[in-house]
Amino acid sequence: MSFLLFFIDGLGLNHDSKTNPIIQKEFPRLKEIITGKGTGYLLKTDASLGCPGLPQSATGQTALLTGENPIPLVGGHRSGFPGPTLISLIKEKSLLKKVKEKGYKSTFANAYTREFTWENVRRASVTTYTVLAAGQNFRTLEDLRNKKAVYQEFTNKQLRERGYDVPLWSPKEAGEVLLNVASENELSIFEFFQTDIAGHRNDPEFTRIVLQNLENFLDSLITKLPEGSTLIITSDHGNIEDNSTHLHTENPVPTYVLGKNGALFRGVREITDIAPIIISGLD
Repeated sequence: MSFLLFFIDGLGLNHDSKTNPIIQKEFPRLKEIITGKGTGYLLKTDASLGCPGLPQSATGQTALLTGENPIPLVGGHRSGFPGPTLISLIKEKSLLKKVKEKGYKSTFANAYTREFTWENVRRASVTTYTVLAAGQNFRTLEDLRNKKAVYQEFTNKQLRERGYDVPLWSPKEAGEVLLNVASENELSIFEFFQTDIAGHRNDPEFTRIVLQNLENFLDSLITKLPEGSTLIITSDHGNIEDNSTHLHTENPVPTYVLGKNGALFRGVREITDIAPIIISGLD
């Protein structure tokens, strides 16, 4: 049994065709996810964590990747990078750590351009601290060249523009690489945050490019998902789905699940529900 958790930063549910660029353009795989009109289960998922105001990345991602609501610890939504209180929670409750402790193989499939350790990291994302908490190595650009990791924007175009010697991939090729990585682990996590960047930038052409790349990547994952695997697609908060604002939204997020054990997730109501189901589903 294997789970692939595809975390898409800043993707909420909004069925207004006037403001949702996903509905305005031809993105059948993305529409499948936000409407549930596909082979998987769509669970409308609360990302507010019971707290008023706009959900934010640091608290939302911590909730998603620990299964714990951090709001009582920090007193509200927290944006950007996690502070000491959230880092302590991640150290204790990291999903990758919990899966590893149960004797299963888990990994973060994103490629990194440099090494992180608890000693040298000063400012890092929730996902980075999630890996550190599990005591795991980060996948590198050498792993990417060997098709053992995927960069956060799929194509490696940004890396090449920065001077790195890496191959240029199509989003569909990147999807195949991710599925190969996932086949070697009971749990694999992959993060895509170009959607959140596009939502904040609110530039129609950049948004179209981001969504088209995501559409093709998703098509590869969905059509080539191996038998016996379960794909979970979810988010930490809304953003790109409403182009009437450049801010996050209070919209619920999708949890779209397909594959062998998709039915396990039918009880998902909040983003904190996902990690515990993955852990229990491995047994």
